[in-house]
Amino acid sequence: MNGEIVIEPVEDFEGFHACERLQQEVWGLEDLGVVPDHVLLTTVEGGGLLLGAFVAEGGAREMVGFALSFFGRTEDGKLRHCSLMAAVKDGWRDRGVGYRLKLAQRECVLRQGVALITWTFDPMESRNAHFNLNKLGAVATRYFLNYYGDLRDERNRGIPTDRFLCEWHLRSPRVERRITQGYQPPDPELIREIPVVNRGKPGKPPTPGTVSLGLEEERLRLEIPVDLQALKARSLALARAWRFSTREALSHYMGRGYLVTGLLRDGKRSFLLLERKPLEEVLAAP
Repeated sequence: MNGEIVIEPVEDFEGFHACERLQQEVWGLEDLGVVPDHVLLTTVEGGGLLLGAFVAEGGAREMVGFALSFFGRTEDGKLRHCSLMAAVKDGWRDRGVGYRLKLAQRECVLRQGVALITWTFDPMESRNAHFNLNKLGAVATRYFLNYYGDLRDERNRGIPTDRFLCEWHLRSPRVERRITQGYQPPDPELIREIPVVNRGKPGKPPTPGTVSLGLEEERLRLEIPVDLQALKARSLALARAWRFSTREALSHYMGRGYLVTGLLRDGKRSFLLLERKPLEEVLAAP
């Protein structure tokens, strides 16, 4: 697994079929849940984008990651790309493949004259929150309850599919600084000064604590599981309890104008950072 990675658009059935196989491998999807080759073809021919990350070893060429997006519009009519799926094969994660795919997606979408990409992600997936909010500089602007209904893949089965709407404003100072300068974690002492909405109760794994709905500070922390998938494997009931606890908090505070702008680490614990600021002010900051 040391071959050179190449990122390029996928526009043929060989690539579409590789994408189908990778969907099944990464998410454990049943055939019914896979985005099939004819839909991928129609998406690409309609101006959408399927990027593949390929590695060549021993004369063979393998897709080890992909990102799929298509044209859409915001509620106020602005053009955007809706990023439906992005995945990296096991064994190639934590090696920068997903980051390179998203940067390539950004460049391709900008060339189409579009400056916004949106997608959804699970508010309790710490790794995704760090990648999307910290590394890429995206911002979670809305919270949806059970957005996809009952998904049947291995990662989502058995728990309501609550989701953030994530906005990636491609030309904003926030995004450009994250790409050119990287993400700089805040000082741990400053993190601990931010009030906590729902401090988890001690235990292995910890259980969700009581949610405080009367906080008024400009910045708040919301604790989430460090590893949702490991928690689900250990106790689905406890994972569901965390879902309903974080749902209560996020529905309340995002309904009052808070945005979710980062993932903070305090020792072995994970916290979402909530900020009560206009989106324009968040996008102008580092």
